[in-house]
Amino acid sequence: MQNVQNRLDTLISRVLFVSPDSATPLQDTRPAADIERDTRRAEGAFSFALVFSGIRCILMYVVMPFILPIIGIAGTGAAYLDLAINFIAIAAVIYSLRRFWQVDYKYKWQYLPVAVIALVILSAFILLDVQTLLSG
Repeated sequence: MQNVQNRLDTLISRVLFVSPDSATPLQDTRPAADIERDTRRAEGAFSFALVFSGIRCILMYVVMPFILPIIGIAGTGAAYLDLAINFIAIAAVIYSLRRFWQVDYKYKWQYLPVAVIALVILSAFILLDVQTLLSG
């Protein structure tokens, strides 16, 4: 079982462009302060992704459909803003995933399915925005 997990870990590391040398297991010989610092950085990246996701939701589901039309800004401008926000959200998710794998964060496997689902949903939003731009 451990061999399968090591292979999957290596595969995900390659997909995320994390070199095996940069992956530093938390059970290594580094000082506890270094391990704690890396863990805080990984959690900070995850926190940023969550905060940005909240801001993105407020913008996309409150500001853009209700506030922008009231002040006369709607149409293709909103679709371009949607695209930019979604690309930033994708970058934040990928960045946090990479950080988790770089420091061998203990909850990285629990975050992976959440990140994959978020990436699929964000990709669907991007496709819808592109379709809106091409049709209108």
